Amino acid sequence: MGTDNRRFLYAIVASMAIVFGWQVLFPPAKPKPVVASSSPASAAPVPAGAVVPAVPAPGGAPVAAVPDAPEELVTLKGSEFAVVLSSHGGAIAHVELLGPKFQHLVDGKLVPIDMVHVFKGAPLPLAVAVSPELGGAADPLLDPGAKAALRVVSKDATSVVFEGRAGAVSLRKSYRLTGKPYELAVELELSGAPAAGTVSVLFDGYMPPSTSSGGIFSGPPLDFVRPVCRAGKKTERFDVAGDEVQKKLEGAVLWAGIDQHYFTAALLPAEPGGTCLFIKGGEKGSGAAVIQYPLDPAGKKLAFTLFAGPKQLELLKAYDKLNGHERGFDSAVDYGPVSNFFAFFAQILLGVMRWFHSFIGNWGVAIILLTLTVKTLLYPLTLKSMQSMNAMRRLQPEIEKLKAKHGEDREAMSRAQMALFQQHKVNPAGGCLPMLLQMPIWFALYAALQTSVELYREPFLWMMDLTQKDPYFILPVAMGATSFVMQKFSPQPTDNTQAKMMLYFFPGFFTVMMLFVPSGLTLYIFVNNLLSIGQQQLVNRMQNRPVKPA
Repeated sequence: MGTDNRRFLYAIVASMAIVFGWQVLFPPAKPKPVVASSSPASAAPVPAGAVVPAVPAPGGAPVAAVPDAPEELVTLKGSEFAVVLSSHGGAIAHVELLGPKFQHLVDGKLVPIDMVHVFKGAPLPLAVAVSPELGGAADPLLDPGAKAALRVVSKDATSVVFEGRAGAVSLRKSYRLTGKPYELAVELELSGAPAAGTVSVLFDGYMPPSTSSGGIFSGPPLDFVRPVCRAGKKTERFDVAGDEVQKKLEGAVLWAGIDQHYFTAALLPAEPGGTCLFIKGGEKGSGAAVIQYPLDPAGKKLAFTLFAGPKQLELLKAYDKLNGHERGFDSAVDYGPVSNFFAFFAQILLGVMRWFHSFIGNWGVAIILLTLTVKTLLYPLTLKSMQSMNAMRRLQPEIEKLKAKHGEDREAMSRAQMALFQQHKVNPAGGCLPMLLQMPIWFALYAALQTSVELYREPFLWMMDLTQKDPYFILPVAMGATSFVMQKFSPQPTDNTQAKMMLYFFPGFFTVMMLFVPSGLTLYIFVNNLLSIGQQQLVNRMQNRPVKPA
């Protein structure tokens, strides 16, 4: 690799070092305990006989007050999840994922993952609010009608129907298990509107304000929540901790809900339509994705499919043509701002890994086999890169002679250097170009590993979860050792300072950087290093011959 190319490479690595080092030295603050509730039952009790204050209707006429009633909870339990619905708003109080895989630690105990994260007193997901013309509030998240008590008019093991009012509008809400994994059918019927206005279906969420957003090589924690919506052909996420208070998306709504790293809860309209709004909540860390529809006295019927579960690609892609409409539901997987460009390749790599797992039955072994497969496919590029680097290394003494001969005459030096390269058939960019061509594959592989719910709570050897850091730091240290050996066997720069930096600093730096990233990524890099060492030894032996002076 030429001096200019080497300086360029050092500049890139130095920039990465600054970014990674900042994250290591100044990690995000840990979340502070915040008492939150996903059920209105935990709100301050209302005295017996009290009523919800009436909301003025158009023209000043008061809307009949909704008698307060104790909260009634109805549970619909499928084979993969259990949905708890509240009569307060006829909305979703809990969605618990069933099975030992989808659990997490809370106060030292493993409990099912709950897809509902709402700040105390806020409307629950799938609550309905109407516009001021229909007796609602200007901000749907502050509309008391979204939490009004509804009547349970019918229920059984697989369905429930609520009836009541949203402002001045009569409301009927139906929920039904479909029998499909993590799926619920939802129907809304609105009638009796006194004037034209809008109705909003709310899908709100909350996370403690100090929640970490994750790092470059590690995804966010499970309590990192973002409203998400796909309108038109674009999927957007809303930063509830940002400065933006409200955002309107262009295009018909295909789905909207809450993004929770490996999981998502989203509402898919039977017919794309309505307008998607992102709204920041009154409490810091809260916000919502809102699907808003026009409503007039003729009434409206709306049908939806609710999906609340893991972001397994085969589950998400099953909705790609729901009711004949292209949904792009697989874009619920967020590969990150850079890796999103390589999402297609990431899905291919994940498919290969899933295929290995189908007959191996262990995700750690699947990662090792994937690493071996990628390394085999890239061997021609890797071989060319190593051969070019070795050839450049062997020519360094001749290049130094040319420098001494031509001094400060850069033009003569450049001509002589190019003649030397042509004589020995060496391409000075040959060591860099193959590495650049491999970068998309690397980004795609990293994206696939850090976003794959398939690895969540999957053990390998002493590690209990491949999406978490190695608890004993054995793998990062081993990875650092192999990085050192790999540098030792690689052609070293003639400059001693550069050689020591490449040999000692970078392996140590990357070891520290990998201490807290998901162990699945560290396993891939460790195995890749072992294979690279073998390749380097083979190439070095093949090319271990002296170069004739020019």
